Amino acid sequence: AEVKTWEALADGVLDAGILARLERTWRPANEQSTAWVERQIGKINKALEQMSEKLGDNAWCHGNQMTLADIAVGCAIGYLLFRFPEIQWQTQHPNLNRLYQKLLERSSFIETEPPAA
Repeated sequence: AEVKTWEALADGVLDAGILARLERTWRPANEQSTAWVERQIGKINKALEQMSEKLGDNAWCHGNQMTLADIAVGCAIGYLLFRFPEIQWQTQHPNLNRLYQKLLERSSFIETEPPAA
């Protein structure tokens, strides 16, 4: 259940990020809703706060080894780096950045890392 909770938080970050991204890129500029985008960014920030609080000083999201929770969180925050570099989660949540840097040492993350903006 704990791992699934982590996965749900990460999925929520991705869902809100995709909705904000689509609003910014698919809708004509005169029809875009800044309030809608800000609402989605607020959801992202709240989820990041919860993930950071739950991670604390632990090396992994759950237990003493990498799980689906870590993969889900890594994918979500990697997406934020790619599509929302203005969200400064690395400095706001250094423990999430520490986890992400550890994940980036794995070949599976290296091979699938999005290109730099």
